[in-house]
Amino acid sequence: MKNLLEVDSVMISFDDRQILGGCYLRCETGDIIGILGRNGCGKSTLLKIIFGTVSTYNKFIRINQKVYDQPYKYGNLIAYLPQHEFLPKNISIGKIIDIYLPNKTAREKIINDPRLKNHLKKCVSELSGGELRYLEIMLLVSMDTKFILLDEPFSKVEPLYKEVISDLIKQYKSTKGFIITDHDYVNIIAASDRIILITDGISRPITNLYELEKWNYVPAGTFEPGSN
Repeated sequence: MKNLLEVDSVMISFDDRQILGGCYLRCETGDIIGILGRNGCGKSTLLKIIFGTVSTYNKFIRINQKVYDQPYKYGNLIAYLPQHEFLPKNISIGKIIDIYLPNKTAREKIINDPRLKNHLKKCVSELSGGELRYLEIMLLVSMDTKFILLDEPFSKVEPLYKEVISDLIKQYKSTKGFIITDHDYVNIIAASDRIILITDGISRPITNLYELEKWNYVPAGTFEPGSN
């Protein structure tokens, strides 16, 4: 069964400046939706509004035909990866896995992951940026949730792990819907099935990468052959 997340009419202002003015998106099981936009355009705020930790005067969030004000309060709906590290630094990775994953099957799968099994006795503070982001995302995809929001999954991550994280997201899309955003537009484009650009407070579906040049998100000629 496919699950469906609908987000519509999202509006928010800060200091009398409207940041989002009616954003819309639709995500279902199997989707990886990449959200792009310049600094301060509201990408992270949109994810927090969808998750339910930022309130606003106008929004519509519906999952499987039911409207939710704060989806995060219902444990099996949405998981969220913030920009900042969220795991305690001085607890072993093995202990963290036990805390976050009550399901034995899920625990065993992550414990036996070839990229993590040799680090179980380490603390989070001993991991590289890529190893930590991989662990955080593995914890989220191992949870019994329908949708996952990832805010800057490629930030401060070494190049090798960017590809690993992209592959991990794609691996789990058959059972979940993903909404991801990052300033690293190259990896967002590579990982995503659909791209949405937030500009002037509006969410614009991108059907051709040249539209990112049209809306001045990237310089003209960025997507010409041989430009990367």
